[in-house]
Amino acid sequence: MRRFLLVDDDSIFNFLHTEVIKAVDGTAQIDLFNSSTEGLQFLQDALDDKHEMPHFLFLDVRMPEMDGFEYLDELMKHPIEKFKDLRIYVLSSSLAERDKEKSLTCPIVTGFIEKTLTIAKLKGIIETYPV
Repeated sequence: MRRFLLVDDDSIFNFLHTEVIKAVDGTAQIDLFNSSTEGLQFLQDALDDKHEMPHFLFLDVRMPEMDGFEYLDELMKHPIEKFKDLRIYVLSSSLAERDKEKSLTCPIVTGFIEKTLTIAKLKGIIETYPV
């Protein structure tokens, strides 16, 4: 079973992305957070072996409490080998090239996806990184 973590303050995108995941993988476990700090705590708990690590993280860039880059900075405080089975995708509506470049310079980020996550995009990701 694939596990997905969605961290985005926009509940509409969370709903849409959840539906896309369900359409592609009806058995997927989806954890979603509208709060970046709560989403960070969830992932830090997984890194500390308090619960199972998700296979995929879709992380928004622009969020009010903590933006995606601050979120990634917090994750980088953990040993990088902890992320070997986690595929992190920055999922953003930002058209700023600097956001994409900054995302891709982070060693734990797998890719940058412009919103909205589609069935075709997700199928491509799953085919590239089967669980």
